[in-house]
Amino acid sequence: MSVLGDAAINILLVDDSRPVRTVLKTLLCGLGVTRIYEAENREEAFIMARVCRPDLAIIDYDLGAETGVQLVAAFRDAAQSPMPELPLILLSPTGQDHLTAGAREAGVDAILPKPVTARMLGDKIAELTGEADAGLHTVERKQA
Repeated sequence: MSVLGDAAINILLVDDSRPVRTVLKTLLCGLGVTRIYEAENREEAFIMARVCRPDLAIIDYDLGAETGVQLVAAFRDAAQSPMPELPLILLSPTGQDHLTAGAREAGVDAILPKPVTARMLGDKIAELTGEADAGLHTVERKQA
């Protein structure tokens, strides 16, 4: 499993589904991320971004009332966003390649297909936060 070195990374998770956020938190904790903030929608995401100042946000494509692409565009709008330069990862359903162009146009930094793995998350987080330079290392689980 990939582990983010000794980095103290703050991550904002935006998903309208509590069970999905719980799964993502578990994956992130397994990578060594200990500061994880949660939001269900744009309003909560902006409050958490303003207060907690995350290093990056992971946004689900389907947020119920709006899409993750719409939230990405709102984050990039300096007139309304608390952090317009925040690195943004969009989690997109597998097989929905047509979403990529709109997401890139909105200003997303990376798109990961669902279901996402810990390795995929760890590698992309390291790349976007500069922790790739600090080096991602692999921890081998001992077989019992």
